[in-house]
Amino acid sequence: MYNLNVNSFTENLNFYRKKRNLTLEELGIKIHKTKATLSKYEKGEIIPDIITILELCNCLNISFSQLIPEESTSSFNQTQKSFNILYLYYYSNNMFFQSVLEFSKDHNRNLVKFYNGVKDISNYKKEHSYYYEGVFEKSLNICYIDLSNSINNTFPLEKVQITFNISWSSNNSRSICFISGLTPNLLPLIKKGIISKTPIDDNELLKKFLIIDKTELNKIKNNNSWILENKDYDQFFYL
Repeated sequence: MYNLNVNSFTENLNFYRKKRNLTLEELGIKIHKTKATLSKYEKGEIIPDIITILELCNCLNISFSQLIPEESTSSFNQTQKSFNILYLYYYSNNMFFQSVLEFSKDHNRNLVKFYNGVKDISNYKKEHSYYYEGVFEKSLNICYIDLSNSINNTFPLEKVQITFNISWSSNNSRSICFISGLTPNLLPLIKKGIISKTPIDDNELLKKFLIIDKTELNKIKNNNSWILENKDYDQFFYL
């Protein structure tokens, strides 16, 4: 079932228009509508017909479900309580960065929106540095998220992968993860991150989990590889 909440449509239209760096007038010209009409679409004063909605999707290079999503039926469940937001943290250039993962379902696909470098958690859809979209898969003990920067037309192959363990216990709220992607000058990299059900504002806790110490460096050297060990089940959460 699709989410017919007008606010959801208007927010998504505004979000993707701005991500494509299009003004109301520029988008209006593409679908043969006036700037005033596009403004009313985004304010929810007018609801466009189905043909216009499809034209908007084509111009914004998005799918129908991105503009009008299905009802939220998150594939993450904890003791019958579902949720569709997770928070991700990593350490880079002597700073802690926070991001938001937003999950939804589209027919048989599990979808993810990744708001990276969030400045303000309460307003993460607007206060972020990078934006990615993708899908996720999970088994009994692992989750794999595959994301692409669908906004970056300069380098459309820019991708991010996030992998983390899933625990058997429902008492845990965090999981260490690997984040693989590219540096700003397009060099491959892997970062260590932590995913949490709730925001983390404790830098000492983040430091404990995220900063690579000598013991971990020695393990990497001895194994000639970086293995994500989760023997401490406080690092897990249940999905």
